Amino acid sequence: MKRYAWGLLTGALLIACFMVVTATASPQDDSIKVYLGQLEQFLRDEMSRSTTAGRFQLQSFNIDRTHWHYMMDTATGKLYRMELGRTPDRSQWTLMAQGLIEEPPPAEAETETVEN
Repeated sequence: MKRYAWGLLTGALLIACFMVVTATASPQDDSIKVYLGQLEQFLRDEMSRSTTAGRFQLQSFNIDRTHWHYMMDTATGKLYRMELGRTPDRSQWTLMAQGLIEEPPPAEAETETVEN
């Protein structure tokens, strides 16, 4: 009987501890509003660094509960993709393509000169 009472007391204590811990933990909001807020903040930071505004284009795809978000910087041609994390705080934009690649000017030996 004594073991039974200790078992009930221990079980009740563990349940109480579990309820206190889960009640005090803040839930992570995993909604589209959080992701759009992160995108908006990223765009504000990027636009504050440059003088040109409206240079980013965003494209989102949704196929069978899978989401892809792409962003292109029209000034440089760089293409970014959002890597979704387990929580919105861990999501980040990663560079996928460098964009515009400038070729070096041709050497003088390669250029043709026309003389009249």
